[in-house]
Amino acid sequence: MTTNFNEGGYAPAFMKSRENLRKLEPQTISERSLCKYLNDCFRIESFGQLIEITYPEGQIITQGSNNPALDQRLLLLNYLSYSKNVPFSGQWVSYRDLPHGNVFYLNIKKNVINALGDFFSSCNNVILRQSLTEGGFTLLPAKADIAAKGFFTPRIPILLQFWEGEEDIPSTCQILFDSTITEQMHIEDSAALCGIIKNQVISQYNKALR
Repeated sequence: MTTNFNEGGYAPAFMKSRENLRKLEPQTISERSLCKYLNDCFRIESFGQLIEITYPEGQIITQGSNNPALDQRLLLLNYLSYSKNVPFSGQWVSYRDLPHGNVFYLNIKKNVINALGDFFSSCNNVILRQSLTEGGFTLLPAKADIAAKGFFTPRIPILLQFWEGEEDIPSTCQILFDSTITEQMHIEDSAALCGIIKNQVISQYNKALR
């Protein structure tokens, strides 16, 4: 079990997020986030991993050795005070389709989308499918060579799609969100989430290779 991390340059952002958390009652947070509140802790399942966040301190507790990175921990903490009781739209959209998504899109395309496409071109598809399911994703039938749905938080589903390249066409990847993600996190957090998803996919795959 791990509770204490050196939050370094993220410390001011964690402090602000904890202030926002304390402004809300536990019942309100639980209803908005769909996270259970028990024994002074909110329980969030993220990519198949159970994470607890204490209230009102906002300390993050993880089980085992698979500790989420600081950016993921911050986004989970932010989610508790930002999320809203809004049903899914069922409309899948890319980051670029979100309001103001064009601000960070070129960076996301280069460092996340293209990077995952390059990764897919050289990975073992059987192991990737296995690692995705072990990382909390569900494989789906689709036109893509591999499609998988997972949840960063109960109100933030993610759809991953991978296509194998042909001749001069490189392998590609697409990350899609339910359009209601704009109600569940700030646009800058959504940009950070794209990077977290990339790291989750690749790290889980490398773990499956061992």
